[in-house]
Amino acid sequence: MSLYKKTGEKRDIVKITGVFVVFICLIGVLYFVSNYQSSSITTKYLDDAGPFPVQVIVTQNYGEEIILDEYVNVEPGENVLDGLKQVADVTFNYGGGFVESINGIKSTFSGSLGDENDWFFYVNGMLPPNGATDIFLYPGDIERWDFHNWGSDRITTAIISDYPEPFLHGINGIRQDTTIVYSDEFYYASVALQKSLKQHHITSNIKSFEELSDNEKTNHNLILIDTYENSLIGELNNNAKSLGFFIKIKNNHIKTFDAAGEEDQVFDHGGVILATQNPWNLRGNWNGENVVWIITGITIEDVTNAAKVLINNNHEIKNTASIVIFNEKIYKVP
Repeated sequence: MSLYKKTGEKRDIVKITGVFVVFICLIGVLYFVSNYQSSSITTKYLDDAGPFPVQVIVTQNYGEEIILDEYVNVEPGENVLDGLKQVADVTFNYGGGFVESINGIKSTFSGSLGDENDWFFYVNGMLPPNGATDIFLYPGDIERWDFHNWGSDRITTAIISDYPEPFLHGINGIRQDTTIVYSDEFYYASVALQKSLKQHHITSNIKSFEELSDNEKTNHNLILIDTYENSLIGELNNNAKSLGFFIKIKNNHIKTFDAAGEEDQVFDHGGVILATQNPWNLRGNWNGENVVWIITGITIEDVTNAAKVLINNNHEIKNTASIVIFNEKIYKVP
């Protein structure tokens, strides 16, 4: 059978509460950097007159359940929390620094073993490395709050659900350049994707993997198109868990994991689209600057089919972190 669910008794998971410590420490380390960036950005756009629209989305379980999806007008200088409070009832903890509940759905994090469900926010598909009060809103931004389990030791720093973001608006008012990187078999797919991005008013470059410069690899948004044997894609795939992926390809099979980190499904072929913040950025893969999107799969046909989804049917990837395309059907993961 080519597609199957894992059966039998589930393995016990050791809940790694150290992730929370790392989370808090990282926010602290980046606090002064983010404050400096936020101040300079705020000065840049406070000269713009009048309110502007942003989209606020609240979901559960990586977009599986939509709680609200509304457009609101915010004033220049307002932040992510300002946008959220316009459409939802919000409570806070840790002295007001963290969202505890939205519309009555409350964090279950206790610092001990057990269910660890919490609120995470993304702006234009990126998990910011600093707090919601330090992320300012810009015209066209998509602010997404998702309530999900994080006991699997996977922190998903980028999601595909808000395409064409972050290629259109970036984050905190800064958009990095975008480069589509292809192997020879996918040149025409990369050209078609470039044209698709242009329809969204996004200018992008296309380069073969051999032509990709160190500067582009480090500082650009990247969209990688090739089978999973590609060396760069293989490097990311080999570090799937640490990059927050719920998909891993091994031995010509695609394995997916549920939100708790348990093995879920296995496919004997198929295409994949997933994302992370750029791990080659000198600040690491939670840098709040640029992303790597991966369009990959087992065979050339699988990768081509995945690229077609992004080019022609990208509405089908809304409200999901990543996808597998198998026999022309889209499976949202996790």
